[in-house]
Amino acid sequence: VSVNYLHHVLNKYFSVDSADNGNEAIKLSAENSYDLILMDIGLGVGINGMEATKEIRKIKGYEEIPIIAVTGFAMKNDKKEFLSQGLTHYLSKPFTKAELLSLIKEILSRKIT
Repeated sequence: VSVNYLHHVLNKYFSVDSADNGNEAIKLSAENSYDLILMDIGLGVGINGMEATKEIRKIKGYEEIPIIAVTGFAMKNDKKEFLSQGLTHYLSKPFTKAELLSLIKEILSRKIT
């Protein structure tokens, strides 16, 4: 799932920002107020999504913000591991547009039409 795809799907319903890496995600979180974060676990170079989540959790106001692990890691214990590291929800790739929107709707308790 690419960032472009997520933008395409989510821009119809939400204001969306994206970061190219974990450090940029932390910086954007410190500079903005987000209602929800989609966090890729395998971010490539630099810190991973779990490390970025731990840093974001230290930012005032982000202690309880929903952070969804969006990941290709789909082994039985992966979900438990991610949720124990500060992520609040888990969505394994591949997922459908309907699954993504349903989870976000559930989390934000908004009606998406």
